Amino acid sequence: MKKYFLLLLVTIPLCFQSCIGWGNDDDIIADFQANTPYEPVIMQRTEFETSTVLINTPRPIEDSGKIYVKGNFIFINEVNQGFHIINNSDPTNPVNIGFIKVLGSSDLSIKNDIFYANNARDLISFKIDEASETLTLTKRLENVFPQIWSPVGPLYYPVEANEIVVDWQPIN
Repeated sequence: MKKYFLLLLVTIPLCFQSCIGWGNDDDIIADFQANTPYEPVIMQRTEFETSTVLINTPRPIEDSGKIYVKGNFIFINEVNQGFHIINNSDPTNPVNIGFIKVLGSSDLSIKNDIFYANNARDLISFKIDEASETLTLTKRLENVFPQIWSPVGPLYYPVEANEIVVDWQPIN
């Protein structure tokens, strides 16, 4: 019995040690600091919600992120801007054919021809009609994701309820 009591006496404090913060504030998002070299790009929610569009002309890839492959198409994220559409029917000669503008985006998933993407703080789903070359937003779930962080780390910028941080740009 003494062995079990001694074992409990030693293990219980060790188990609770993981619950105690030892001065590490990694769970706390820092308030906006005026000395950061970046400033937020802010949009009004009404303008932001109508900004997701299909652009039928390609644009150069400048700041690529994640890549998604679906059939003969490759979708390359342009960080916080949207997704390049690459026709890969001939893998020796992939062709950049268009761009899906999704502000504040970093990730994409496709299931049954429905696209799912993060749109800054929102999760959106949309369809692309290849025949009419149009994009139709099918659903928007607001404020699913946290505010987009500054490139220097998790800085929170205070915005009004009708405003969205869609990107960060260097201060000139």
